Amino acid sequence: MTTFADFHLFPFLAQRLQGQGFTQPTPIQAAAIKPAIEGRDILAQAKTGSGKTLAFLIPLIVRAMRPTPLVVEQEAPASFSHACGPNALILAPTRELALQIETELRKYAPPALTSLSVYGGTPIERHYRALRRPPMVIVGTPGRLLDLLGTRHLSLRDVQYVVMDEADQMLDRGFLPDIQRIVGHLPKKRQTLLFSATFASEIQALAETMLNQPVEAKVDVGVSSPVKISHGYYVIPAEEQRVRLVHTLLQAMPKGSRSMVFCEQKYKVRRLAARLGGEAALVGAITGNHSQAQRERTLSAFRAGRLTSLVATDVAARGLDIPDIAQVIHYELPTTANSYVHRAGRTGRAEKEGTTLLILSPQEEIEYLRLVRRLRIESRKLRVPDLAPMPQLAFHRDEHAEHHLTRARRPVHHLDRSRRRGDERPFGAHTPRPHRSSASQVRP
Repeated sequence: MTTFADFHLFPFLAQRLQGQGFTQPTPIQAAAIKPAIEGRDILAQAKTGSGKTLAFLIPLIVRAMRPTPLVVEQEAPASFSHACGPNALILAPTRELALQIETELRKYAPPALTSLSVYGGTPIERHYRALRRPPMVIVGTPGRLLDLLGTRHLSLRDVQYVVMDEADQMLDRGFLPDIQRIVGHLPKKRQTLLFSATFASEIQALAETMLNQPVEAKVDVGVSSPVKISHGYYVIPAEEQRVRLVHTLLQAMPKGSRSMVFCEQKYKVRRLAARLGGEAALVGAITGNHSQAQRERTLSAFRAGRLTSLVATDVAARGLDIPDIAQVIHYELPTTANSYVHRAGRTGRAEKEGTTLLILSPQEEIEYLRLVRRLRIESRKLRVPDLAPMPQLAFHRDEHAEHHLTRARRPVHHLDRSRRRGDERPFGAHTPRPHRSSASQVRP
């Protein structure tokens, strides 16, 4: 059985991993770390919650800490150093995932390994200032990276190590032209790692243009869901009963646990969070329209337990690693199988048990049963419990929130073309955009 000791890591990195309780790599880590350390390109398939972030961060840190090239089957790539630009680039589809990756990097890397996350929704001047002394690692969304490349505040000519995380999601969001433009700024001689939840034909075509004789690390074939998640669904015909059922399920949560509720459309997130914000639950909301500061405040409160529930679009379906999420509730049927799997993957993380629940109309039930058969997931129909009454405070807040939110205006971001490119468009959504809000959370 493989352990982290088998990779002969530097003592500093081995101690950091051990301090976090990691002694044995996950399957994707066992498959990808060794060839990545040797300098090979990697094409990896891994489901949500499988530990893929460390699968590409550990080789990156080894590269940075390596004093001189080692000899394996061929000469290993040189160690990183401060140059005219970053030595490593990690592409991510959302702000939250970019921030999470950089947070994990700082957790395990030595202080000398400098890093910066760049993404839309924040003033670009902050990134201009931070890039005056180029960090060794850049983690960013494609739109903001192109903004910085276009103004020549960022150069990628010294990049030796490239990672594209959640490649399937980036292609679904229409990032392929942006990715191709970014690749055009990279040196031809580099090491590239591409991670994807599925190996669609588009991923294979992208791999052929980015990778050189890659090692294929396929841990999970096709779309799959973590095995420790139980799946169930309710059939509710009326909209008002759906809201009351969500409220009932949130009230029944064990003390100290958290829930996430997913909606397809942004205006439904705002409306549902306002309706739920009452006696028993502190409820936050996140959509692509919220500013980065609002989203960070909401996520910080959710992680700290000041919010017990989070209502969101699919912008929160990936890139959030928050422990102890007891249940995921789908307020309606997701539009794609991938969306369903990644929403469900917010619970049951790190081999813990979790629950995902759907609230369906009678018409949606047949479609859902087809979906779970295709995914080879066992789901059972649940009896609708006695519905708890909605708190009066929630109704009053709803009226006030609707009046306030309809007057809210979206802030203007200087040179923030990344927002127009769809860095934060909900995954898999093809519905018209409703009017936008600026509220990030609703409290009683």
